[in-house]
Amino acid sequence: MATRKWKVRIRLSKSGGIQQTVYVDADYAYNAKLMIEAQYGAGCIVGGSPQPA
Repeated sequence: MATRKWKVRIRLSKSGGIQQTVYVDADYAYNAKLMIEAQYGAGCIVGGSPQPA
């Protein structure tokens, strides 16, 4: 399967709730979500699931 670039807003809780846009390469939005939550922690995603960049 070909990968796509996904964009998502996350909240950096350790930085006082600052929001940041993060990009990740994955084949599906679900896999992008799993990778982002593995890196930044569960519940870090703001405003829904990853969108194509």
